[in-house]
Amino acid sequence: MASCRVLIVEDSVVAQQMLTEMIESDPELQVVGVASNGREGVEKTLELKPDLVTMDLMMPVMSGQEAIDEIMQRCARPILVISSNNDSKVAFDACSRGALDVFPKDDLDPEKCEKLTRKIKLLSKVKVIGHIRPKTIVKPIATENHREAKVIAIACSTGGPKALSQMLPHLPKNFAHPIVVAQHIEDGFTSGLVEWLDQVCPQKLELGRSGTKLAPNTIYIAPSEQNMKVSMSGTLEFEKRQEGDRYSPNCDVLLNSVAQAYGPKSVGVILTGMATDGVDGMRQIREKGGQTIAQDETTSVVYGMNRKAIESGYIGKVLPIEEIGRYLAGL
Repeated sequence: MASCRVLIVEDSVVAQQMLTEMIESDPELQVVGVASNGREGVEKTLELKPDLVTMDLMMPVMSGQEAIDEIMQRCARPILVISSNNDSKVAFDACSRGALDVFPKDDLDPEKCEKLTRKIKLLSKVKVIGHIRPKTIVKPIATENHREAKVIAIACSTGGPKALSQMLPHLPKNFAHPIVVAQHIEDGFTSGLVEWLDQVCPQKLELGRSGTKLAPNTIYIAPSEQNMKVSMSGTLEFEKRQEGDRYSPNCDVLLNSVAQAYGPKSVGVILTGMATDGVDGMRQIREKGGQTIAQDETTSVVYGMNRKAIESGYIGKVLPIEEIGRYLAGL
């Protein structure tokens, strides 16, 4: 008997059929309903109470974003956004509303069934909390330039886009330190993440590129297709993903390189996410005399990689997500 019940909310009949076939190729998964627009998706979520909802965004009657808002308020469920790369900026807005992750429409291919079903089974176990979406404007904290620049390395996975959008706006416009970020993400979606975060962050945001020299007041997002790291001279370098890398980009590769290059001037931050990627990197930063910070359980979508780092004794401070931003602002 299937242990995970899935509701598909999708405008395209072809995509509905493809998703149903892919999901039910796994005997542990069952499609319990299909909705063709956001309003119907909300109604069927309330009626069927599925373990997970797959959500298209561009739909008639009610958009996916509006449906996510209503589901999270009335009947909170794990939500996986199914989106094309062209809509990736909108997809991360959906994550800020409560969706857990994004899966590319380009991967709706029978040959990639295992990739989709594995993600559904993982996300269906996440205990999401209902909410009323806050409508607040964050005013950056005023601060003076620091005498010595540090490098802040951030590791995050499931729930990371939302966490970044809650943390980074608390930094001042004249922030003295560069920031490098490894966020587990599907291939082709990193540019959309950069564009979306650029709307809420006072700092300059860039997609990491080989040979770029780290600069103050700039946030560098690692592309998923390669593992990003920082050289001893403070420039970005890249290496190919390893066969054993289950998540990309690799957080440990980035954090370890910052620990080696900057030692006591390194600051490691590990946020919400599954598995243990980033834990060893936090250990390295701690052992090199750098500062280590972890997001607390209450504000985490998934208390996984940050929990492991805390339990391992590698963390100096455990803070709610917005407090991390405020702490970094006054290092």
